[in-house]
Amino acid sequence: MYEGKVIKFYRERANLTQEQLGRGVCSSTHVSKIERGLTEYSGEIINLLVNRLGIDMEKELVNITTIKEKLDLWQDMIITQNSSANEVEADLDNNQFISVSEYKTLYCLTKMLHHIKIGNKDIVKKHFKLLPKEIEERPKFEQNLYKHVLGSYYMMTENHPKALKLLKTIDFDIYTNPLVYYDLASAYHHNKSPVFAYYYAEKALNLFKQRNNFLGIIDAENLMIIQLESDNQKEFNETIERYGNLLELCDLVHAYDKKAKITHNYAYENFRKQNYAEAKKLYEQSMALKEPYSSVYLLSLEGVIRCGIEGHIVPKDVLLKYIEEGLEIAKEIKDTLYSHIMILHKHEILKQKTLYYDFLAHKALPYFKTNGYVVISQRYEKELFSHYIKTGQKEKALEMSISIMDYLDA
Repeated sequence: MYEGKVIKFYRERANLTQEQLGRGVCSSTHVSKIERGLTEYSGEIINLLVNRLGIDMEKELVNITTIKEKLDLWQDMIITQNSSANEVEADLDNNQFISVSEYKTLYCLTKMLHHIKIGNKDIVKKHFKLLPKEIEERPKFEQNLYKHVLGSYYMMTENHPKALKLLKTIDFDIYTNPLVYYDLASAYHHNKSPVFAYYYAEKALNLFKQRNNFLGIIDAENLMIIQLESDNQKEFNETIERYGNLLELCDLVHAYDKKAKITHNYAYENFRKQNYAEAKKLYEQSMALKEPYSSVYLLSLEGVIRCGIEGHIVPKDVLLKYIEEGLEIAKEIKDTLYSHIMILHKHEILKQKTLYYDFLAHKALPYFKTNGYVVISQRYEKELFSHYIKTGQKEKALEMSISIMDYLDA
């Protein structure tokens, strides 16, 4: 069976017809049946065809028969967040038999999931075009992997309602990847369903513990802490203790990127409690752990700016310096999202209300909505709705309320 695939691959690469390859050895019909695995064939015929093509059949059979084994290894490395996953990917990328194997779609989906998890949106978008149109005709595992990939992509583009709707349809008996429980928990979190978010994060946590997957444990624990409502000081103290334990685990396993994320979330917990000075300090600690010219750095920088604005703890000139820094970074890394957000903050600090709402209505909000930033769109739509109500712009307020309702129905 595999010998036929190898022979067909190299025959087509050599621009030979079946008749030309088989001339003096066997008929073109026999070559066709060998290539399709429809007939028994002698070792002598195979050797003659292989010699004519100038290939090492034993070596090529290893390349084609180990594809599934390497795909399984790659998927496991994605779950454990093993940096060596890039090496397995490169090995598979160089395997010329992927395109003629039955694992072509599985390879494509695994590559997409890998790049979603490391944040390479362009590569993911490119590979969507390479998937078969009739994905529902693929094996059940691949159908569910496709749902996971697409749901995770919606999460990546912050279209959380669509992500949740799709991830909920996955058959967990067929598709047992612990990452899907974590991603489903994240989707519930972003759709403001803390009970379900905690439930699925805990399921992911238990599966990560079974594998001794410390990076997964950190992610799941972090997501679980976020769901806890700290209504009193005792509960908030417990939250602080859990964050402290999680940060110690990050140090223990040298997961400094995780530490940056957790410190950011810890900052946000303080921001929600209006502990603006503590939140600002934690956001700055998170920034110190991140690559300055990156979107995640801008995320924490914006946290510092919001603390300064809402807590009145940072002078206006310093806030404007933060914003100029953010605009410079956003321009350098071509991050249009934070470029728009920084401009909004600049108008806000300078009390340029007309410019602020004009830019929000005609530039920022259309960009947020067009590019799938659902949560950010909702936040600013509510603000714009309130502005229209206060200023007596009833028709615009009605239009905005319809848009807000559309999100709730999604």
